[in-house]
Amino acid sequence: MAELSKLTDRILDEAKRSADDILSEAKDKVKKIELSSENQCEAKYKSMVEKGAKEAESLKERLVSNANLKARDGELKVKQEVIQRVFEAALKDMKEIGSEKYVEYIKNNLSFSEDSILVIQQDKLDVVKSAFPNVKVLEDRFTESGFIEVTGGIEKNCTFDTQLNYIKDEVQGEIAKVLFK
Repeated sequence: MAELSKLTDRILDEAKRSADDILSEAKDKVKKIELSSENQCEAKYKSMVEKGAKEAESLKERLVSNANLKARDGELKVKQEVIQRVFEAALKDMKEIGSEKYVEYIKNNLSFSEDSILVIQQDKLDVVKSAFPNVKVLEDRFTESGFIEVTGGIEKNCTFDTQLNYIKDEVQGEIAKVLFK
């Protein structure tokens, strides 16, 4: 029986050593898994932080770009408004043209055809009739500025606002250069 007891003790010792080895291996595996998980978590965290930083930088750049575009658009709008006021002031000055300059303007732009009929500013009716006695001037239709020459049913519009609109595109750039050096 003593031998049986020794054999049982030896089997129990071997089982205990085997269990200790298995437990030690399991603990090592757990440590490796924990370390691997920590490394994976840290890598994912760094990746998420980098991605967030890149997205934040991209958003910042888009916001700055958008703000710059809005500022530029606002500046262009203000410049266009200023240029429009320049044209309005020029038209106002042109509408207040003196009689001598008005007659000169008509002389420079009238074709003097035999069947020409003039539509003029109402306040310049007497001046134009005396300056152009051989030209028919309508007394029931008037313009706000400049004149209209009607020849054979075709109207040649020489009103100041039409003439100004005609050259507007050509001179806007020059006006902008002068105003906004």
